[in-house]
Amino acid sequence: MEATIPQLAWFGDSELKLKFPEEWNVSVQVMEGHGKKSVDKEEIIYALKNPIGTKPLGRLARSKKDVAIIFDDMTRPTKAYEVLPHVINELRKAGIKDDNIRFVCANGSHGVFDREDFVKKLGERVVESYPVFNHNPYANFVYSGRTKYGTPVEVNAEVMACDLKIALGCIVPHPYFGYGGGAKIVLPGIASMRSICYNHGDLGGLSTAQNHRKVHPSCDLAYGRVNEENILRLDSEEAAKIVGLDMIVNVLVDLRRNSTDIFAGDVIKAQREGVEVAKEHYRTPVLSEADVVISNAYSKASEAAIASWPVLTLKEGGDFVLIVNAPTGQVTHYVHGRWGTEVFGDLYLAPPNTLNRAGRIILFSEYPERQPWLELVPPEKTVKVKTWEEVMEELKNKHKHKAKVVVYPDATIQKPF
Repeated sequence: MEATIPQLAWFGDSELKLKFPEEWNVSVQVMEGHGKKSVDKEEIIYALKNPIGTKPLGRLARSKKDVAIIFDDMTRPTKAYEVLPHVINELRKAGIKDDNIRFVCANGSHGVFDREDFVKKLGERVVESYPVFNHNPYANFVYSGRTKYGTPVEVNAEVMACDLKIALGCIVPHPYFGYGGGAKIVLPGIASMRSICYNHGDLGGLSTAQNHRKVHPSCDLAYGRVNEENILRLDSEEAAKIVGLDMIVNVLVDLRRNSTDIFAGDVIKAQREGVEVAKEHYRTPVLSEADVVISNAYSKASEAAIASWPVLTLKEGGDFVLIVNAPTGQVTHYVHGRWGTEVFGDLYLAPPNTLNRAGRIILFSEYPERQPWLELVPPEKTVKVKTWEEVMEELKNKHKHKAKVVVYPDATIQKPF
């Protein structure tokens, strides 16, 4: 028996073959939208000319001078380079000069990225032709007031200096917001650390303090389950309206990061319409009581803790295999990460308690880290290996000639709800 799963997003996007004993019962659970046709040039242009809840991009750009194009960072699977030529073309037709267009990476609290990253995300021509900036969550903001929830709206000064603001990203399930996309690219994407910590911590309750107080009900197990009722999203949407985001362009992706659907328009209305499709698109049938669950972190391999939810389908005390082939390692996270053996970000998050269900966690990575920035698995019950052959050796020693195995090809975007 052999299963093929994707690996190495942004590093060649190759496939990994998993071989199992023929007598084992192996099931590969794919999401409903996999196999859907990718969007083509005509569909992208149509979305920009016929947006949801706002004027076409060409009309929005009339009489405007300076344009900021905000894009999601390398922790997200969006192939922005497929959409950008059409966005730029619409701007040019409206009279916007190339010298008046700049790009800002919505890296939020994820550290910074470099030229190689920007070329992968935006394409060589964009990086050669336009200024591309990282967002700095510690400096250079414009304060625009507070949301009704109390969050200070402090966002990137370069973006606020522009009179046309466009954002490009994707809608995928998110552990705390329910779904990404829409206003999340503003808060936390281009917001200050003060704004991010208030949104994530004071409102959402996401930190080690959740051991003493509950996470906000709309954020607890939010992954693909909630959206418009989510307090973090509602707060972010108000912030996006305050700063005047003119258009969002969001895509859905498949299990190979191909864009299958596109939703452009008002930051709230376009995201809502996209989520209605996303609810079925990412939905994945689950099989419970498995002896072995294999969870692959692909689209968000550098935030591999997101791929931990399939452990809930594991038989109590079974083996949970987490595949994390991330050449860059786990993303630097100023808010939720660790900065030393006893030094943490303001809203440090420990390994998910759900992982305690597993009797053993086999962490398979060709790029191991002694101490990742984001916590993945409790070390006391973890076996670390570098090859699939080592994984199988561990599994066969325990399960011998009989095992019920369930494989999730990309648990960072698949959802069980």
